[in-house]
Amino acid sequence: MSAQLAGTTPIEADNTPFSDYENDAGSELSTQSLTSSIRAHVYENGRRYHLKSAHKNYMPIDETEQDRLDLAHHIFCMIRGGAIYMAPISDDDLSNVLDAGTGTGIWALDFGDLHPGSQVIGLDLVPIQPSWTYPNIKFECDDLEKEWTYKPDFFQYIHSRTLATSIRDWPRYLGQCFKHTAPGGYIEVVEAMVGQLRCDDDTYDGTPLHKYIEKFRECLVKSGVPVNINGDYIKRCVEGAGYKDVYVEATRVPWGPWPKSPLAKRIGAINQLNLETGLEAYALGVFTAFGGMTKEDAKKLIADAFKDIASRKVHAYSYVWNVIGKKPEAASE
Repeated sequence: MSAQLAGTTPIEADNTPFSDYENDAGSELSTQSLTSSIRAHVYENGRRYHLKSAHKNYMPIDETEQDRLDLAHHIFCMIRGGAIYMAPISDDDLSNVLDAGTGTGIWALDFGDLHPGSQVIGLDLVPIQPSWTYPNIKFECDDLEKEWTYKPDFFQYIHSRTLATSIRDWPRYLGQCFKHTAPGGYIEVVEAMVGQLRCDDDTYDGTPLHKYIEKFRECLVKSGVPVNINGDYIKRCVEGAGYKDVYVEATRVPWGPWPKSPLAKRIGAINQLNLETGLEAYALGVFTAFGGMTKEDAKKLIADAFKDIASRKVHAYSYVWNVIGKKPEAASE
């Protein structure tokens, strides 16, 4: 992990003339979508949504979004120095693993490949996972906010990532995680900043990107999505569920290739590719449903916001938090 991205010192911007670096970044980033046929979907605003989630988190499930999710997985790995998890788990006792909110299943596939002795379950509300898989991995469809059907104390490790726009009751969700974590097992919750950005200079205020974020936040509140999710809040919820030795790792992710640091610039360039479709994926549904905007007006704001990111003139970044906790071995621990 980059020390500069993990710290609090302002990220130094690169003031050198614009180059084709960002355009070249996509040459090695083409991803093969790992999708199966979608069994129940609707179309809104020209995007495909699953019937179960169309009015829950307003996120599309089409191939454009699936490719973006796979690219986002790559970014999460990059900010951890290539690792797909940070919890101090061991193969010695890792028989059952849950990937909660598995999405395309890419994390579960990577984890199952690295830990062939583990049985990995990837759980999601919608069936966009691949039809092929490794022998030690299976995908299931269910709602994480309903009562879980697994045995108590079943999983040695639970991985949960980017569910901020899907989970409405975090204490209840993490309480279920705790119930189904084996004594001595770990949970790792990975969440990114939602409806907020940070900037260490004056390049962000009043820009179309700023207006996009403010409108997005307003619409999320109206839709019932909690917008104050951050590392400290998740830590309190994880501790409240009963986990011990809880700690938070915070990392900054640049929105665009504006930093001077080569690694931060690289991460920002890949994040720009992610946001090229991600801005619309996150906001188009809520803009039209809760923001009083037409599809055309919403797309105009989204396009203008992305121009800010591509320009390298707006030095914005967001946070990603890894919150890790351990279930006590016994009641006295």
